[in-house]
Amino acid sequence: MNKWIALLGLVLAGWFGTLANAAEQSVQVSGYGADQKRALADGLVQAIRQIKGVSVDGNELLDSISSRQSTSNSDGEQYSTSHSINQSGTVSLKTRGLVSRYQVESLQQQDDGSYQAQMTVYVLNYEKPGLPADSRRKLAVLPFHVDKQSFSLLGDRVAAWKVEEELRNKLIDQFTQSRRVAVLDREFDAEFSAEKAIWASDDAALEEHAKLGNVLGVDYLVVGNLRNIHSRRHNKTLELTGETLSSYSGSAQLDYKIILAATRQVKWSDSIRVKFDDGDIRRMLGKYGSSQVGMTHYLANELAQNALANIYPMRVVAVKGKTIVLNQGGKTLKPGELLDVFLLGEEMFDPYTKESLGQLEEKIAKIKVVRVSAKTTYAKVVDGDAELIERDFIVRR
Repeated sequence: MNKWIALLGLVLAGWFGTLANAAEQSVQVSGYGADQKRALADGLVQAIRQIKGVSVDGNELLDSISSRQSTSNSDGEQYSTSHSINQSGTVSLKTRGLVSRYQVESLQQQDDGSYQAQMTVYVLNYEKPGLPADSRRKLAVLPFHVDKQSFSLLGDRVAAWKVEEELRNKLIDQFTQSRRVAVLDREFDAEFSAEKAIWASDDAALEEHAKLGNVLGVDYLVVGNLRNIHSRRHNKTLELTGETLSSYSGSAQLDYKIILAATRQVKWSDSIRVKFDDGDIRRMLGKYGSSQVGMTHYLANELAQNALANIYPMRVVAVKGKTIVLNQGGKTLKPGELLDVFLLGEEMFDPYTKESLGQLEEKIAKIKVVRVSAKTTYAKVVDGDAELIERDFIVRR
């Protein structure tokens, strides 16, 4: 048995020398078993349970109900009887984790013949690269429903799935660029499964196995229905000159909901209905070379900004003179945009549901975006008193 313990320790030590992406967390435990091997194995399981937690699966937990009843006879003597009901069911405890190494502090046989192992166990935890996203609310954009097979865009019939895919990808870009939420993938399941199989294979290093069991669940689901997206070229021929004049028009409608995934409660629901005139379509053609790209960009931007304004409104993070710095950047803002700054007052509550309606907002200034970086936006005060603006003030479009 001692040889088996020593050999296992050497193997674990060899693996531990290669760990690069996993951190150790130590815990002291006591393991019990009918023999030495089972006591050590129980100690390892207890260590993993303490750090990783336990999944309890059962239809009934052990329950005990007891009572005591007192009676007296004709002579006044007291008698007491006790009753006990024991109820039990099937309980399954599940845990999962990786042990990089352990130290046996003591291994002793007990009076009943079983063994107790005092151990220091080092459990591996995978260290996610980059900044932790756990503090941010997690969100996934699911494929939008589409009732039509295709859409008419400047005379061409474009498959509806292509338009939906472009809209969804642009929306994911908007949420990701905002850095307000952690966007989770729900599209590339096959690719993820292939990579997961490599982590779980015998050929993978021990630290690769630590990547398993780290998939995150979402807080919010973005779902919806792309009802319509349409653009048209209008040609008119002048009778006097025979010259043909072209003009453009377009429209789109996107219904969407933001659902709290754990409860399926609809937290926000809205519909974006927009009409595009000749100037709008011409600007899209000049900038993107396509009305389709321009309209899907508009819809994605509107949805993302409306959602973020309800979940995470923009805030002032720094003030220097008339220069205001906001906690949002990337593709979500553009130079030249005008924004309003609000002072927050007392919190308001619905008189019927007692639900918080947010804080009273008082507009105190208007600012103009002058520079946008990956994480922040710089703006100048163009109306109002810059001296009244402080950190944490709300900023809205």
